[in-house]
Amino acid sequence: MTTSFPLLNRDKSAPIAFVTRPIEHFHQPAGIIDTARFLAHVNCVAKTLDNCDYVINLCENRYLFLVGFAAAIVSKKTNLLPPNSSQVTQRQLTESYPNSLVLHEGLDTLNSVPNVNIDEVSFDPNAPVTCDVPYIEDNHLACISFTSGSTGPSQPNLKYWRTLHTSTKINLHNMLPDQGDTVYQLATVPAQHMWGLETSILMPLFGDVCMSDAKPLFPQDIVDTLKMLPRPRMLVSTPVHLRALSSTDCTDLKLHSILCATSPLTAELARDTESQCDTLLREVYGCSEVGSMAVRRTAVEDKWLRFKGIEFTSDGEDIRASANHLPTDVVLQDRIQLHGEYHFTLCGRASDLIKIAGKRGSLFDLNRILLGFDGLRDGVIVRPESSLEVTRLCAIVAFNEGSDKTSLIRYLRERIDSAFVPRPIYVVDSLPREKNGKLLKNKIDALLKKLKVKTEETKNAI
Repeated sequence: MTTSFPLLNRDKSAPIAFVTRPIEHFHQPAGIIDTARFLAHVNCVAKTLDNCDYVINLCENRYLFLVGFAAAIVSKKTNLLPPNSSQVTQRQLTESYPNSLVLHEGLDTLNSVPNVNIDEVSFDPNAPVTCDVPYIEDNHLACISFTSGSTGPSQPNLKYWRTLHTSTKINLHNMLPDQGDTVYQLATVPAQHMWGLETSILMPLFGDVCMSDAKPLFPQDIVDTLKMLPRPRMLVSTPVHLRALSSTDCTDLKLHSILCATSPLTAELARDTESQCDTLLREVYGCSEVGSMAVRRTAVEDKWLRFKGIEFTSDGEDIRASANHLPTDVVLQDRIQLHGEYHFTLCGRASDLIKIAGKRGSLFDLNRILLGFDGLRDGVIVRPESSLEVTRLCAIVAFNEGSDKTSLIRYLRERIDSAFVPRPIYVVDSLPREKNGKLLKNKIDALLKKLKVKTEETKNAI
């Protein structure tokens, strides 16, 4: 028998969003938007989505993304959440998912693709706000998210409404266990990415969380935007953004909490961030196929605490994740060592294993050590060949002012076997990270090829 869940579990007077700038076409001033007004915005946009089956949501403003996401679901459409907004990606999606519509904020879209510019959707501010909370069938395909592409081609993941509803309740219980009053949230990660979707979109629908429409990237912008929000306030971010934030004055910021995910977080950075922001930082473990699964306070512990409601089962060397709200079991790509019923440690991925000169190592561990170097702004150790056996690793790094390769090599030699010290080490201004903080394999491969050619040209010139 089909059951249904509400679009949201919020009182209609509760604050669901804090917009940092006016939304003129909605006649919405900057400040707090309550749930009733949000539902009115959703119903208004939903009327523009009649002639499609899929909605490619490319809205950059986080509140408008939330409105579009909910409008598609209310209209019984499926949200497509692409890893980027390029026209190539749009073309690929419309070919794979016929009868798609692009929802955007004035982006250049394909002429052949139906699209709705949400900035041109007019809203009557004088219309009575009497919207009832709609109920959504639990088997409705609410969205299709896509893996980041950090380990290979991006893959689709189907998310049904029951899955999103139940997983968000689990996430709220584990990520915000000590929440009291409404917490005002700023996220630096894209809403289209699973980490951003779970925290900045779904949490405000089902928990006492008020999201911000902003998506700042630069450290000072993050601090300034946080200070605009009422207290208590929290930050959802990535290790890359937190590392950049460490050089910024966060005096009197005092956050309720920080949630961090998408790439390894060092204990040193976690401790520094907690001290700097006078807060508690929780690192979250998950994957696109399952969503968030575990949490730890990285500043003081190395073991992860698995969420109740998600089960891990050993299957030879693999670990399977299962839950009542998931359509199928998922074999995790990470190598996991279980410690008792609920705790575990991560040991990297099977694809991370390397062997040099008869010695075995893990790229996961090596990169964790690399990122612990104080003089590093960003960096990654990679293997130039795809096979298990390699002759030498290499690294691509961006230094803070005053640091250099000599000090980095000395640091690495003190901590890892000489066989695994990367050579060469390429120095760049920045690494090609996605907005979600991840490094895509194809972009790293392309950068590495370019750096090798540049190095050879320099040698030949000499």
